[in-house]
Amino acid sequence: MTLQTLSPSRASDFKLCPQLFKFRSIDRLEEPVTIHQARGTTAHLALQRLYDLPSDDRTPDRLYELFRAAWTELRNTEEYQDLFGNLEEERSWGLKSLELLANYFAVERPAEVEPLDRELDMLEELDGMTIRGILDRIDRRPDGRLVITDYKTGTAPPERFALPAFFALKIYALLIRRRTGETPAEVRLLYLNGPTLYRLEIEERHLDGIERQLQALWSTIERAIERDQFPPKPGRLCDWCSFQDVCPAFVEVRKAG
Repeated sequence: MTLQTLSPSRASDFKLCPQLFKFRSIDRLEEPVTIHQARGTTAHLALQRLYDLPSDDRTPDRLYELFRAAWTELRNTEEYQDLFGNLEEERSWGLKSLELLANYFAVERPAEVEPLDRELDMLEELDGMTIRGILDRIDRRPDGRLVITDYKTGTAPPERFALPAFFALKIYALLIRRRTGETPAEVRLLYLNGPTLYRLEIEERHLDGIERQLQALWSTIERAIERDQFPPKPGRLCDWCSFQDVCPAFVEVRKAG
């Protein structure tokens, strides 16, 4: 088996924990669908559609309507149809979701934003590497520079723990540079639960460095696949991992206990 494509999120997985990368990308183990995942998927769809509306119609009430409509489409799909035990649980989840969406208007004024693209499917060749991912949103600032924004519906971690997410966004910035010839001015992580906005300025040299890191990472992943060696990296984020029951690191902990 050889590495065919790599997404920014899976690249972040490998940097965070090679074993996590293996579970998701090589073994393709199923992860339990959660209410948080459902909220994120539905909110992304609603925010995408918000910018289909005329600027004056981009109001909180319209965003709530779009969220309800998106969930109506998704709730009976195979992935989500058994997510809630009863209607009261689903209603509580929906109210919490609308509260998070209300936070969006404390961070941005969508009537004043005209995205260049949303949910942009990117597939780029980078010196023998094939990188693919979906970029949430890209805008052009008043000064003409590009800005990449990624929506998050979870709670913002301390900024130092947002580094894996920023690494993925810098890869998207690299893909945009390859596709358009322009270097984005900044990348942004917009956490609705808070809300919290983390921003990182981008320069040409940053993307040159990311390209070198990505090339090294690609080679490291290929060696890991060839040798079937994906060591786990236990840390604080393990508490939220879906694969604790099968992870070698946790198996050893349970044996010791």
